[in-house]
Amino acid sequence: MGLIQIPKIRMSPDESIVSLRHDHLMKIDYNEDTKEYIKNIPNYIDYLWANAEAGSSWAGIGRGKVVAAFGIKPIWNGLAEMWMIPGTDIGRHTISIVRGAKVLTNSAIKDYDLKRLQIGVRTENDTAFRFAKSLGFGVESVMKRFGPEGADYYMMARF
Repeated sequence: MGLIQIPKIRMSPDESIVSLRHDHLMKIDYNEDTKEYIKNIPNYIDYLWANAEAGSSWAGIGRGKVVAAFGIKPIWNGLAEMWMIPGTDIGRHTISIVRGAKVLTNSAIKDYDLKRLQIGVRTENDTAFRFAKSLGFGVESVMKRFGPEGADYYMMARF
């Protein structure tokens, strides 16, 4: 995909969205859903990093802490998948993180002529579900026993 420039995004002075680095993934205070992934996917942090697309993956920073990581990974021409790892502190910075993610998502759709952007969200993960809905994703289907832990997931898409 390449580099998506991080535009100026209206945020509080102690909030920012920056290009993702490996150490950001180590600094997130993971919520229970992510801890479940860590338990079920060997080397989960390395897996995330290996799938984080350079220039299309970001960290949300609030009050000096990494509160979320998210990105867009191409699957093939015109199709990409979004991912998001919320930390326990994202609630204090939701508006700014969503505002920034909207700008970056809209930019990726336009710049890369995406016909479809999709995201898989665990049906029980309200934070990730609200994040996806706020970015314009709609539920397309429920994928039964899809996750590594055997949970159901929504397939959500944005066209």
